[in-house]
Amino acid sequence: MSDFPGAVPVETSSRGAAAASVAIQDQTSESLAVPLLNERNITTVATATAVGDRTVALAAGHGAIVGDILELADLTSGKFLQAKILTVVTNDVTIDQPVNRIYTSGSTAVVSTDSMLVDGSSTPVVFSILPLPTQAGDMVRIIIDIRDTAAMDFSTFGSTAALTNGCVLRVKRSDGTFKNLFNWKNNGDFIHQAFNHEFLVNTGNSQRAFVSRVTFGGQSNHGVVIRLDGALGEELQVVIQDDLTGGNDEFRMIAQGHELETS
Repeated sequence: MSDFPGAVPVETSSRGAAAASVAIQDQTSESLAVPLLNERNITTVATATAVGDRTVALAAGHGAIVGDILELADLTSGKFLQAKILTVVTNDVTIDQPVNRIYTSGSTAVVSTDSMLVDGSSTPVVFSILPLPTQAGDMVRIIIDIRDTAAMDFSTFGSTAALTNGCVLRVKRSDGTFKNLFNWKNNGDFIHQAFNHEFLVNTGNSQRAFVSRVTFGGQSNHGVVIRLDGALGEELQVVIQDDLTGGNDEFRMIAQGHELETS
């Protein structure tokens, strides 16, 4: 170690390698917690919103229904809002949180579902996180949540029998190719990738749950994050390849991370 006043300490290992001491500081970029969604329709905002509004006027033919996820997006700035739809009265849609900024008339509005209880046995169904061309972020972890009233264990998918084809987590690249990360057909398959998991027993009602978290960032985990750049058309996807419409009451996934810092 150097004795020079003010010098950065340097450690030398028995193998002869040298390393400088570092201080770890969290980033200050915007955090992200976004669901994987299956897009149902792309429409537009009919009347400009105001900050704090909870009712949004959409263009006719929007196709939104109660329980869908409405995403409002500013394609120029990359700013967005995702919220669950509570009521639909003709073209007026009420969401479960106040609007975060002004979205002018003609702004993009995307209607999607976050419920993965779909039939992908004949035609696989894709749920994704798809950044806008002006958006880029690092996904640090994904969280799975499956709920039902029946018992669950390592061998079942939620509470139902193990799947035949499975659910594939993958990354879509800019050239149209994919990086398949893993395929899980039962709770145990997911735990093998995640380790962090819990089977939650009902406490006062009949609901049970299987919850688990796969963390990619950090040296004690996978050591890398999943970078998604909308300008390159990159996506994080889950491909459903079985019929999940019977059995479990709920199946959803979210990804957490942060927007990229810009200079």
